[in-house]
Amino acid sequence: MSSEFRILLVCTANICRSAMAEVIARAMLHSASLPVVTGSAGVRALVGHPMAPHAVAALDRLGLDGRAHRARLLEPALVSSSDLLLTMENAHRATAVGLDAAAARRTFTLPEFAALAAGASQRRYRSDTAERARAIVESAAERRDARPAPEVYDPYGGPPEGYETCAKTLGESLSHALAALLGPR
Repeated sequence: MSSEFRILLVCTANICRSAMAEVIARAMLHSASLPVVTGSAGVRALVGHPMAPHAVAALDRLGLDGRAHRARLLEPALVSSSDLLLTMENAHRATAVGLDAAAARRTFTLPEFAALAAGASQRRYRSDTAERARAIVESAAERRDARPAPEVYDPYGGPPEGYETCAKTLGESLSHALAALLGPR
C-alpha cells in the first residue's frame, strides 16, 4: 500500500462542483503531514474546458484561484487508483462504480462521507497516515445504509449566488471529511 492517499472528486462536467471542491480541498490540505493527492473528473466532462466563470469568481471571494483548472473525463484508471471517490450526486457514484465495481466501498457522495466519517474512530492508527485514512473510509462504508445519500446542488447555469452557496457547502463538507481522515491535529 502506498503512503500517499488519493482523493478524487467527481461531478458531471468537471467545470463547477468537483473543480471547486478540488481547489478547496487542496487549500485545506496544504499544511497536512499526510501526503494527500487530490484530483477531479466529470462523468460527462467538457474535456479541456476551464472552470465555469461564476465558479472561478466564487473561489476568488474565498481567496482561492481556480483559473488553472482544466476538465477531465472520469476513466476506469482514475477510479481504480483512488483511495476515496467523493461524488456530488448519487448518479455520479453509480457511474464510478460502473467503471470499477471494486470502488463501491470507497465511493460516496461528499455530504454522505462527511457525515459517516465524522463518527468514525480509528484510535489504533497514528494520525495523518494513509493507513488510518483508508481505515476511516472502510469504517464509513460499513456504516452506510440503503437510503439515497445527500447530494451537492448543481449551480451551473444559475446566478452567481448559487455558486457561492455551493462553494460554502463544499467547504463545510470537505472540512468534516478531511478532519476525519487526518485525525486529531
